[in-house]
Amino acid sequence: MPPPFRHVLVGCSLLVGLAALSAALLARGPAQITATIIAFASEVTAASACFWSARHAAADDRRWRVLIGMFAAGLAAGALITAVILLNGDTIRSAATSTFLGLIVFYGLALAGLLYLPTDPVEGRIARGRYDGLVRWHVIVVLDSLLIVGSVLLFEWGTSLAAIVRASAPDPAQLLAALVHQLAVLVLTAAVLLIAAFRRPRSPATLALLGGGLLGYALTNSINVYRYAHGDYDLPAWSLMPLIVSLQLITLAALAPARAAVDRTTTVEPGPRAMWAHTALPYAVLAVTGLVPVGKLVAGVPLDPVETYGAVSLLVLAFTRQMITLAENTRLLAEVREREKQLNYQAFHDPLTGLANRALFARRLRREVDPGVEPRGDDTATGGQAAVSVLFVDLDQFKRVNDTFGHATGDELLRIIAARLRAGTRANDTVARLGGDEFAVILDGSGPDDPVNVAQRLATAVQTPCQLAGQIFQPRASLGLVTLEADTRPITPDSLLHQADLAMYAAKRADTTKLVIYDRRLGVRPGRDPPQNHWTPS
Repeated sequence: MPPPFRHVLVGCSLLVGLAALSAALLARGPAQITATIIAFASEVTAASACFWSARHAAADDRRWRVLIGMFAAGLAAGALITAVILLNGDTIRSAATSTFLGLIVFYGLALAGLLYLPTDPVEGRIARGRYDGLVRWHVIVVLDSLLIVGSVLLFEWGTSLAAIVRASAPDPAQLLAALVHQLAVLVLTAAVLLIAAFRRPRSPATLALLGGGLLGYALTNSINVYRYAHGDYDLPAWSLMPLIVSLQLITLAALAPARAAVDRTTTVEPGPRAMWAHTALPYAVLAVTGLVPVGKLVAGVPLDPVETYGAVSLLVLAFTRQMITLAENTRLLAEVREREKQLNYQAFHDPLTGLANRALFARRLRREVDPGVEPRGDDTATGGQAAVSVLFVDLDQFKRVNDTFGHATGDELLRIIAARLRAGTRANDTVARLGGDEFAVILDGSGPDDPVNVAQRLATAVQTPCQLAGQIFQPRASLGLVTLEADTRPITPDSLLHQADLAMYAAKRADTTKLVIYDRRLGVRPGRDPPQNHWTPS
C-alpha cells in the first residue's frame, strides 16, 4: 500500500472515529450538528480527492472522477445548508422535501460516474467501435436497472404500498419525494450489482470502494427519506454514521492505487449461467411483478392508475430492451457470418496471390472429373460433362530470383504471374497456386475458346517481360497441358493432374519454353515456342 494512500486511510478513520465519539458523548442537539458538519467535511474531502486525482489520471479514467466529484460537491452544498439551519436553531422539516428532490440530480451524476468507471466486457469482444460498445452498455445497464427497480416498486405498490397510502393519506409532495428518491436509490443499487456481476473492472478495488460508498450513501438517505415521510425529522447523530463511512469509501476509491496495465487482448469467455442471468434477470423480475395485475384482472378487481401506467411503462422499457438485444444479436450474427466467410476464403485461397490453393483446386478438379462425387457449393466451377483441361505451370530459375534479389522480389514475381494467369483466363476457369512456384489452371472446354489456344495465350502471357527489381525481366516457365474428353472418362483427378505434371516435366527436360500437350497415344508433343528467357537492364 503506497504511503499517501495509507495516510488518507488514517485520516478517513479519524473522521469516522470523531463522528462516533460526538454521537456517543454529546447531547442530541450538539451531536446532530457535529455529525452534520463532519458529513459536510467528508463530502468536501471526497469531492477534493476526485478532482485532484482526475488531474493525474489517464484520459479514460478521468471522466468518472469528475462526475463523482460533482456528485460529492452537490451533496456538500446540501449538508452545508442543513448545518446552517441546525445552527440557527431551526428544523429541516420545511426544507426536507425540496432538498431530497434536489438530490435526484446528484444521483444522476453518481450513476453516470459509475457507468464511466473503466470496465471491459466479460467476453473481451471488441464491438464495432469502443465508443459504440460503451454507449450500448450504458443504455443496457440503465434499462435493466429501470426494469428491475420499476418491477419491484410496482410489486410493492400492488401488494402493500397502495393500501398504506390510502390509509395514512400522506402529504403528496412528501410521498412523491420518497418514491422518486427510492427509485433513484434502487436504480443506483441495481447498476452497481449489474456492473459487478457482468463486467470486468480494470481495478476491482476501485469498483468495490466506489460501489460500496455509493450504495451506503444511497441506502442511508433512503432510510432518512422514509423517516421524513412519516414525520420524523429529528434524526439522531448516529444515523449519519453510515453516510460518513460511505463518503470515506468514495474518497479512498478516488485515491486507490492504479493497477498495472491490463492486457486487453486477452479474452475471458462468459459462462452459460452468466449469459443467461444477464439476459433473463430483468424479464424474470418483470414476469413476477406482472402476476399481481394479471391476478387482479382475472379476479375482476380494477387496477388503479399507478398500476396501469406503471405496467405500460415497464412493457415499453422491456420492448425497448428487447429491440436493442435483437439489434445486437443481428449484428453479431452478421459478424459471425462475415468471419466464417473470411475463414472459408483463407482456407481455400493462397494468401500471397489470392488464387485458389491446392485444396480448392483439388475440390474443383474432382467436381469436373466426376460431378456426382463432389456436389456443387457456393464457389465457382466449370461443371458439366464437357472436355476439361488442366494446365500445369512451373516457373524456371525461380530460386535464382530469390537468391539474387531476395524473397520479397520472388514474391512480387509470383504475384505478377498470378495476375497474368487470372487476366488470361475466363470466368469458368480456375487458377490456383499449388505451392512454391507451381501454378495450375482448370480450363473449361464448354465455351467457344479451344483450351489449347487459351493455354498457348497463357504461355505467352506468363513469359512476357516485366519490371522486376528495377530491371526488365523475362520470366521462363515450363508448361504442360492435358485434356480429358467426355468419352475418356472415368479417370481420377490425381491421374489427370499427374498427366499434366508429366507434360510439364517433359518441357522442363527438353529445356524448352514450348507448351507441351499430353497425348496418351503419341506420348507428348511440343507446341509453339514463346520467347527465350533473358535479363535486360532497364
